[in-house]
Amino acid sequence: MAGKASYVNVWVGTERKDAITIPTDVNGIASLQLTLNTAEINIPNLPSERGSIVVTHPIVKYNESLRINVPYALCQLNGGEYSWLKTMELSTSRVLQKGTTMANTCGKPIAAAKPGEVIIFVRPLTWCEKLKQ
Repeated sequence: MAGKASYVNVWVGTERKDAITIPTDVNGIASLQLTLNTAEINIPNLPSERGSIVVTHPIVKYNESLRINVPYALCQLNGGEYSWLKTMELSTSRVLQKGTTMANTCGKPIAAAKPGEVIIFVRPLTWCEKLKQ
């Protein structure tokens, strides 16, 4: 995603049904901070809230459940033609302790996530995939 600003959809916990949409910077990086201090939270988390909320650097209450979706085709084994609709479920504690790096079946670049990082390799949708959206 480097060079082109986009976004990442994130769900932390199960209270909020709609995604937190986090814009990426020009390097394809989206930042999310987890906290146990509810005074630091900077997004509404009311059950009556509807629709995604866009926040550049959200601070969200820590929860073990973390789901991510990106508007690109995923470069993973069995990524499939409709992988841009896939939601990846991750262990928050694993991400914080070791980091998570997804496979890259689209090319040669490799990377290793540091603790607290999630690295996802993606490719742009093909013309045909865009039509099927």
